[in-house]
Amino acid sequence: MKTLILGGTGLLGPYLQDAFAADGPAMVVGRTKGPHRVDVLDKDAMAALIQAEQPDTVINAVALTDVDACERDPERADALNRGPAAALAEILAPRACLVHLSTDQVYPGSAGPYEEDRTDPINVYGRTKLAGELAASAHQNSLVLRVNFFGRSRTAGRVSLSDWLTQGAREGRAMTLFTDSLFSPLRMETLAGITRNLVADGIRGTYNLGSREGASKAWFARRLAAALNLPLTNATEGVSADLPGRAPRPKDMRMDVAKLETAAGLELPTLAQEIDAHAAEEQGEAR
Repeated sequence: MKTLILGGTGLLGPYLQDAFAADGPAMVVGRTKGPHRVDVLDKDAMAALIQAEQPDTVINAVALTDVDACERDPERADALNRGPAAALAEILAPRACLVHLSTDQVYPGSAGPYEEDRTDPINVYGRTKLAGELAASAHQNSLVLRVNFFGRSRTAGRVSLSDWLTQGAREGRAMTLFTDSLFSPLRMETLAGITRNLVADGIRGTYNLGSREGASKAWFARRLAAALNLPLTNATEGVSADLPGRAPRPKDMRMDVAKLETAAGLELPTLAQEIDAHAAEEQGEAR
């Protein structure tokens, strides 16, 4: 099986490449970086790539994820968050699987955990990502996954939430831990492995792919620091609403994962389990 990973030069790219390489060639495609360089906004260039490579699976991880940048430039947000998905849905042969990675910000964020049919995004990022989901779903062999993630970055110049928190704790940096921002992320390794299994098992449709029993980012930070035996000396708790000049953001982004667990016959890990697994890996590599 041959896999193309578009937008694979981001945080998830190395993990997706490792997971899908178990089944055959898994090639990262980027616009300015990576071994295969294609402008993902150029439909003809993407069609030529697809024609040349004849992939069995294409993973669309292309996105403008900066929420404030999306608010400032809705046209660019639409071009990146919807455009490639729409092009791929048209270009790909029906036999090929289109995996589209979306976000928990398609939900309004007032009262989670959210089931898949409760979308109502409150910012440009969420609206353009939802538009991308709808575009990808036009392909008859599509799998749309709403995700949030953490873990060690293996991508130069990119830092995950857990990287930022860990480094901040080690440096004794002043940090504000949000008590009103709730989420249910997975480790990148877990997310990539499950995505590979879903494709292999023929699971198609739109699903939440996250941890069970999500929590606030403040709880996440304190649990992570405790698991790594790191002090949060200069960390204080606060609320995200206190930060001025930002685009609106959903506060409760926890996802209900029951639909995917039922469809795939699996039990997703809790957030506490994922934090502990990440900590064990970090401590093992430090020895």
